Amino acid sequence: MRETGSPQLLGRHNPRVARLRRIIARQEPELTAVDGLKLTLDLAAAGVPIVELFTVAEQLGALRASPEIEQVVLAGRVHLLDAATAAQIAPTRQTQGVLAVVALPSARLAPAGVVVYLDRVQDPGNVGSVIRCAAAFKASGVACSPGCADPFSPRAVRASAGQSLVFPVQAEAAFAPLADAVRRAGGEVVATASRTGVPLPRWRPRSPLLLALGNEGQGVSPEVASGCSGQVSVPLDDGVESLNVGATAAVILASLAGVAGSPILESQYRKGRPR
Repeated sequence: MRETGSPQLLGRHNPRVARLRRIIARQEPELTAVDGLKLTLDLAAAGVPIVELFTVAEQLGALRASPEIEQVVLAGRVHLLDAATAAQIAPTRQTQGVLAVVALPSARLAPAGVVVYLDRVQDPGNVGSVIRCAAAFKASGVACSPGCADPFSPRAVRASAGQSLVFPVQAEAAFAPLADAVRRAGGEVVATASRTGVPLPRWRPRSPLLLALGNEGQGVSPEVASGCSGQVSVPLDDGVESLNVGATAAVILASLAGVAGSPILESQYRKGRPR
């Protein structure tokens, strides 16, 4: 007889809830937590296996409308939380009362197309934003340096709209081997710079390309800079020192993909060019 599934309400001190706390804190490296109804449904529909699911009762009907989630219910891997417990353990302030546990994918990036390298970017929101841009503009993947914010933390996954779990992302990636692989493939290794690089409208990089974006306050490290053959800059208006790392990635990747029309960039470059 087919099991109908009947999720049980767990107290805040239940061992499963205690383990969920550890997973949210990334104390189990092979797992992470996804926060949100839509994000959970989107990832399940994309084929990301849901290891375990915790939800408030009000969201159970919407979750069970998904065939993929229904299978998780029938397997006995869905558990109920009261609203206070869900809010207390959620990694976001405005939780929807849905927390899914998923296994991390494994990815080794190949030297092909455009690979983004994040060098010690500290904010998980910025890391997630860059990953989302890279996926949107058809880059090949994102590599995160040692010391970079965890691309698989709940905050980064949410900022990436789940792309951290479906798009090629490599954490703790050493720069030198990846740069060497790109050069051996006939490609180019370039870092972003606020104003000292080739203006984006004039930039014509070779493929494959390794594009390095640096720390929010310090830019790329000397070690990464020494391994780059050049720099690229987004032309900015007077009085604007720099862009957020996510905005920089979006402008450059959109330009490389041919999505962003260049008249604005061209006019900004001409405006600042010496006559």
